[in-house]
Amino acid sequence: MKIIIKRVERIQINRNHELWNYCDETCFAAKNLYNYANYIVRQEFINNDRWIRYRELDKVLKEHETYRNLPAQTSQQILRLLERNWKAFFRAIEEWNKDKDKFLGRPKLPKYKKKDGRSIAVFTNQQCKIKDGYLSFPKTDLKLKTRVENRLKEVRVIPKGSVYVIEIVYEKEIAETKKPSKRIAGI
Repeated sequence: MKIIIKRVERIQINRNHELWNYCDETCFAAKNLYNYANYIVRQEFINNDRWIRYRELDKVLKEHETYRNLPAQTSQQILRLLERNWKAFFRAIEEWNKDKDKFLGRPKLPKYKKKDGRSIAVFTNQQCKIKDGYLSFPKTDLKLKTRVENRLKEVRVIPKGSVYVIEIVYEKEIAETKKPSKRIAGI
């Protein structure tokens, strides 16, 4: 029997790599979209005690400049990330209401990213393609050498201090291994 597992190949991009500017611009645009969407959700929650969910937020932002600065699916992934952060906030509030001793204080609303900071950008397998051992990105002709051959799931560009880490998430099929039995009898 075969088992399908997820694996990640990580590649560091430093300042003198040809993909540096692309990663920097993409993560900066991702931060702008995250902060703008978070502003809309926070204002609605603070003023009207209503949580704007992903689908409604996606419709509201579709025509906005910060949404259009990124490929559409990348923008959607950023809005999904914001939605997960808000869900975590509401779960924390629920837990806090049950048992306040678990927390140092009331959980706070999801924060904004720093003004000059960067945020994670996620590309789907429909945007990025692997051909002849090279990963190609949307809206550019830049390519990245990779060991991944097929079954690409997603590509994440993660800012880490002075470098960017590109994580290529893929699925791999492995054969199930039978472990020898630990039952040993002696006479």
